[in-house]
Amino acid sequence: MMPSLTSPVAKLLLTASASALSLTAVTGCGVFTGSWDVTLEVTGEGSGDVSYAFSGDSDGTSESGVMLPWSMSQNVGYGFNDVAVTDAAPGTVCRIYVDGKLKDEQREPDAEGTVGCFVNLQ
Repeated sequence: MMPSLTSPVAKLLLTASASALSLTAVTGCGVFTGSWDVTLEVTGEGSGDVSYAFSGDSDGTSESGVMLPWSMSQNVGYGFNDVAVTDAAPGTVCRIYVDGKLKDEQREPDAEGTVGCFVNLQ
């Protein structure tokens, strides 16, 4: 015999099913599978054009003529995190910190004045 939808057993089964579906949906978004606090940082003199992307940001962001030093932080899930500076003066340094620990550092712009850092969180 099938319990009616108003019976305590049916309510318990519906609640358990809804909870399981909710947990599956949240877990798939990375809430329970891993997250990190990522800080992108650029130090140096003067200004530069800064481009950056955090995990899950497929388009990235660009800011022109940014006065240095510059930093941006975000809590992210799995994926790629990067920061690059163009038109950077000699001595410009980029860094990426993950949960407060230095994960990448590049200390000198190339001949075109570009310096960039990259971290893939897995």
